[in-house]
Amino acid sequence: MSLTEQAVSILFSFLYGILIYFAYKISYKYLYANKKIYSFFNSLLFVVDSTLVYFIIMYKINEGIINILFILITLITFLLLNYFNLQKKCKNMTNRL
Repeated sequence: MSLTEQAVSILFSFLYGILIYFAYKISYKYLYANKKIYSFFNSLLFVVDSTLVYFIIMYKINEGIINILFILITLITFLLLNYFNLQKKCKNMTNRL
């Protein structure tokens, strides 16, 4: 894998982490439905679809070579955005009191 492919793959992994965060945020109420069976199938479908899209696009970028760094960048981006959003929510809640 060339250096250009690695740079594009890292950038894509970062942007895909942001995309997954916003997709998760939008579909939050469907992922955690009242009934457990709906919640399970919606969560399973969300994970399978997002993983499938990630691998298809990575296949187009660099012939499907997945490095652990790419997955870590995607996860860290998602977790950091989620963490900062939770901090912002907590700060807003304390300001209301």
